[in-house]
Amino acid sequence: MKLLQRLWRSHQELPRFVRVQWVAPLTLALAIVGGGFFELPPGPLCDEGMVLFMEGGCDYGVSNIFFFSKLGLLVALNVAFVVAWFGSIRGFLGFVPHFSVALWLAVLNWSGGRCDSYYSNPNGSIGQMILEVAAFAVLGIAVLMRWQRGGARPLVLTLLGWNFVHVSYFYLGLALFPHWTWLHTALVTLSLIATAGLVTPDRLLKHGRLLERGRDA
Repeated sequence: MKLLQRLWRSHQELPRFVRVQWVAPLTLALAIVGGGFFELPPGPLCDEGMVLFMEGGCDYGVSNIFFFSKLGLLVALNVAFVVAWFGSIRGFLGFVPHFSVALWLAVLNWSGGRCDSYYSNPNGSIGQMILEVAAFAVLGIAVLMRWQRGGARPLVLTLLGWNFVHVSYFYLGLALFPHWTWLHTALVTLSLIATAGLVTPDRLLKHGRLLERGRDA
């Protein structure tokens, strides 16, 4: 019970938009509106030169569902990052509800084995994509805890760096494993989480010591 109370307090301390009751439905709305009212952009996204980072979704037979689902998640995460930048992110505990929803969606959209697309490339599942984006969010929280400072210029630079790491790991992983195989997904996910671990240890320890002092007082 005490853990649940602490979790709830940590979640309520997050900036309003960053709380799960705001982020989850708005992310879903972005994906539905995008996939329901827009087509894939013309050019490389619709032919054999499709951008691999946004490709996928053969579970459903049409790639626009995957494309707009990932686009909605990435846009929502970046907007939440901007909002959180001017708030106060003290740790990961407040985000347990977010990751619980992500895990549920990943399991719900799980796909086993190799999923070939029209171009005979592994095309992945929504579940795989959610795992990678969740790991991207873990890194984002770690980055906020480390470099969260006021001002537009540091925000833009940090935001670009966060996204650059995500995209870089995705494409660097292609040198070892084919696109959207489970080995590639595992590599990208674990790399993002490992980077988050490198970013946050001292802040987590400091936060833990502050909590202990508060309880002693």
